[in-house]
Amino acid sequence: MANNENNAPHLSQALRWTDAFALSMAVSGSIFASFGYALGALGPIGALLIWVGSAAIGACQNWIFLEVSAMFPDKPGGIAMIATEGWKRRCTLVGPIASFGYWLGWSAVLSIVGVSAGSLIQAQWFADQTWSYSLGSVSIGLAQFIGAGLIVVFWQFNRLGVQLAASVSKYMGVLLLIPILVLAFAPLYSEAWSFAHFKSAWQQLPALDWSTGRPALMWLFLIAWSAYGTEMCAAFGPEYRSKKDMRLALVTSGLYTVAVFAAVAFALGGLVDQQAAIDNPNGFFIGAFDVLLGNQYSSFFVGTLLVGLFMGLNASLADGSRALYGMALDGLTIRQLGVLNKHQVPGRCMTVAVVLNIAMIFLLSSPLAILVTANIGYVASIFFALTGFLWLRKDAASAVRPVRLGRGWVPIGWALSLLTGLIVLVGAASTELAGYGGNKELLIGLGILLLSVVLFGLRKLQDRHHSTNPTTPHNA
Repeated sequence: MANNENNAPHLSQALRWTDAFALSMAVSGSIFASFGYALGALGPIGALLIWVGSAAIGACQNWIFLEVSAMFPDKPGGIAMIATEGWKRRCTLVGPIASFGYWLGWSAVLSIVGVSAGSLIQAQWFADQTWSYSLGSVSIGLAQFIGAGLIVVFWQFNRLGVQLAASVSKYMGVLLLIPILVLAFAPLYSEAWSFAHFKSAWQQLPALDWSTGRPALMWLFLIAWSAYGTEMCAAFGPEYRSKKDMRLALVTSGLYTVAVFAAVAFALGGLVDQQAAIDNPNGFFIGAFDVLLGNQYSSFFVGTLLVGLFMGLNASLADGSRALYGMALDGLTIRQLGVLNKHQVPGRCMTVAVVLNIAMIFLLSSPLAILVTANIGYVASIFFALTGFLWLRKDAASAVRPVRLGRGWVPIGWALSLLTGLIVLVGAASTELAGYGGNKELLIGLGILLLSVVLFGLRKLQDRHHSTNPTTPHNA
């Protein structure tokens, strides 16, 4: 079948809600990529509240995204599409900026998770390989090279179709449940788990003022990349067998993530000393499992944790490619990205993500530094999607809504929009508090967002050229 920019209807409509749920299970596994940073900085109580609270916000937002996604059943892109449709009557540039920001947020998961997985592999099996190369302020070692290799491997999986990617995620999801359940029940069976960590942290809690509010907003900003991630189920809108499948995928994935974050954060808070998380934020899980079951199972549990991170690579390629493909179909970026490969997936969009992320691995110093860069656009896209829902309630009041939320969701939408706006403004400007972000990361993130405006301008030139030369191929 010929590839062209009208391929959206040819996205295979065979996705069950369980398939999307399996892909979204990667979101729950993301806690193993960056929880150590939050535990080290905030202590067990602060980390628990921030992670569970952020996941609860994400689960609530899924209902809003469900209503708008169901209004446009033939449009891929998820949150990016919602922002574009909601704002197109008011500010055309919001579409490309929000869409590119959303794509960057999901695509950067590749580099974040790749480096985190590489660090775990190095800590467990190649601890003596401490060599590194210095590229300015960035140190490149074995973890970075492993991460780049993993990205390439999962790129090849996803190029072969979404159902293959979903099938792989189902098997990996079963394995991911093993470390999650071992940790979740640790307070019940392990003498190593102690509530004393929480008691000590409670006694040291600071006053509730701006000095604690600002770091809280900053961490909500950083954690959004994972806690809000179940919205990815909206990106597969045209590929579901039915609206019921989309509803079940969005609702169950959000609730599941809240439960996993609560169980894992509570268990690790009572198992691991805060200083251990500070010393080794990527690999401190190894010590936790050694304490629970002995070091003879260490390799097995590290392997299951890696499976969770691999799910993140799988989901990132699947979701991010749909967002970029949807941008091309909506005229928000260059035509060449609006095509499907022979397996009916956006192969070119995946290739762009792979190249960008391998570059980020070798240009930014740590997973959290990459996160700072990516989250600027991602959280901004969430803001534009939430406000897009509000605009559509006004601008398209009489439009058909297969899923229509009650009136009470309008004030909820306003509250979530204001909170998200505050998170992105204060959080992006405060990342130096975490010690992993600064002007370099902010400038890279803003520069990539500005690139979306340039590509939008190029698309307008392409459209103008095509209108005057209608025989020009669509993907030229």
